Amino acid sequence: MNHESYFANKSAIVTGAASGIGLALCEALLEAGASVTMADRNEALLVESAAGLAAYGERVTTAAVDVTRQEEVAALVQNAAASCGRLDLLFNNAGVTWLGPADDLTLDIWRRVIDIDLWGVIYGVDAALPIMLRQGSGHIVNTASVWGLVPSVNGAPYAAAKHAVVGLSESLRLELAPGGIAVSVVCPGAVATPIFGDVDIPPDALTPRQAAKVILGGVARQEGIIVVGDDAANLLQYYRAEPEACGQILRDMTQAQMDSAKSK
Repeated sequence: MNHESYFANKSAIVTGAASGIGLALCEALLEAGASVTMADRNEALLVESAAGLAAYGERVTTAAVDVTRQEEVAALVQNAAASCGRLDLLFNNAGVTWLGPADDLTLDIWRRVIDIDLWGVIYGVDAALPIMLRQGSGHIVNTASVWGLVPSVNGAPYAAAKHAVVGLSESLRLELAPGGIAVSVVCPGAVATPIFGDVDIPPDALTPRQAAKVILGGVARQEGIIVVGDDAANLLQYYRAEPEACGQILRDMTQAQMDSAKSK
């Protein structure tokens, strides 16, 4: 199934839509004929990004939303569904990362990462599921990470949240499929987005547009786990075959990233 036949004339919500993968997803969905509600907590950047998609006219709307606030996510989903008359696709894409040793962790760091990366997804599912159940159709797409499939050295909160998103998504996929509702979880490797912060972006990182193409292809095929990037696929394969050897590589890789960040 191609993008055009799956996404044409469908209504979609994308969180974390002002930049990176979220913005690329919005553009690709619009190109495929969908109507898109772009949601992000950075209102100024959201307005700027949406202006770049003005050619799609009324098929683009925006909403300033903090996904850690359940009432804002609920209003986003309800308003988008009411405006379009239905809700076909929800991309729970907003996320944040954290890189550092375990002895630097605080409960505030845990809460911030879990609130955005896990509770933001849960709030989206909670708001969208009743609508999709009434419709008897819909597709929920949750963004996790390759670190939701393998361990992350110096990234325990991020890995914990993303592993939870994978488990949540796969469980819902099996439960909801008989009722006509699809659930996918996206597990990207390196994608050149602002999420890297001060860490050098790997030279083989995908562009957001390349990532969006892979993601939407997987969504159109209703894949459960969508692994994005050869680096992610290779790492997952290696970890499953040689977990201890892979662990040492992960430690070395993380140390190089930390050294890179400290040098800036």
